Amino acid sequence: MECNFSNKFRNIFLFLYVALIATLLFLTPFSQTEANILYSQNITIESFIVQKIYKYFHTYWSMRLPFFILSLLSIAIYMRIIEVYFKKESIYYNLALLVYLLIPGVTLSFILVNYATVPIFLTLLILYANIRGNRLLLIITSVLLLFTHSAQFVVYLALAFYGYKKKEWWLFLLGIAFVLLASVVSTYDIDGVPKGHLTQIIGIYAAIFSPILFLVVVYSIYRWAIKGSFDLLWYIVATSFIVSILLSIRQAIKITDFAPFVVLAIPIVVTIYRDSLVIRLPEFRRFYYILCKTVLTVLLLETSLIFLHYPLYKYTHFKEILLDSSMYEIPKIVLELKNSGKVCKDEIDNHDLTLYHYYGIQRCK
Repeated sequence: MECNFSNKFRNIFLFLYVALIATLLFLTPFSQTEANILYSQNITIESFIVQKIYKYFHTYWSMRLPFFILSLLSIAIYMRIIEVYFKKESIYYNLALLVYLLIPGVTLSFILVNYATVPIFLTLLILYANIRGNRLLLIITSVLLLFTHSAQFVVYLALAFYGYKKKEWWLFLLGIAFVLLASVVSTYDIDGVPKGHLTQIIGIYAAIFSPILFLVVVYSIYRWAIKGSFDLLWYIVATSFIVSILLSIRQAIKITDFAPFVVLAIPIVVTIYRDSLVIRLPEFRRFYYILCKTVLTVLLLETSLIFLHYPLYKYTHFKEILLDSSMYEIPKIVLELKNSGKVCKDEIDNHDLTLYHYYGIQRCK
């Protein structure tokens, strides 16, 4: 009944996971999200990378390659970070790695050009720099995070809270300084009127994590606070989640602005799981083993849907599972238009405009 995995299983899984991600990197058509980044008017690290690469290499996979490399580096840094929480190659170390990689939102961020990959990488680097006591790396990474398309101010708030709690005043002042800088440089806007977007963002969080894991994450954030273990990771996760919930009362939240920071909660979740087990006799651990296996099963099923998205699109009626079906349908429409000698389309939805533009089709005047 125990929920544990051998080191051999972890290594095989990691190899297959990276191989599948690399395969989908080339096989998955260009998506609407990627087109929006390519033609974005906001100057961010993401748009800068994509636009510079597209200028010289006109292939969608070449634009994805830097994000794939950053994803591999993120996995390597994440593995170093979780060594602080669990003994290397212990069952909890393996579990923390497995759960993180199986989160649907994380898997998608590894495949497509998106606004989550760079903030995840830089935030992990900030955590690693703090663990190593490398102030220069922490400052440089914080500067780079400033130019990403995310609600990076929550990370700076977390740095300020953590610095104040630990009486590390240089870190507190650094966090406050970057919060002020983010208010000037950041592309994130705080506006709108209360319209009840709270249920929407909770639903999106549930989709990113899977519903059961999302509930476990929220519980773990609370339990970690009760224990008084206020490390930097907890501050980043808790601040991001709480701020996103508070803002959702007033305005529609772009989940990519906050999710890169909240998905890093897995070491906290696995630590709470471990602590819940060790204080109980073996005969009373059954519930936790079942919960663990249920979470992993759901995550594995949802991630499998991502890996099998093309067969699902082609051979089933489930055309809107996790990935936008427009990435398959629009190229077909474009091919039909070009075969008939047309370079424009009469009606193009504003949502699809940039993807049509990528394929060389404009809206007819």
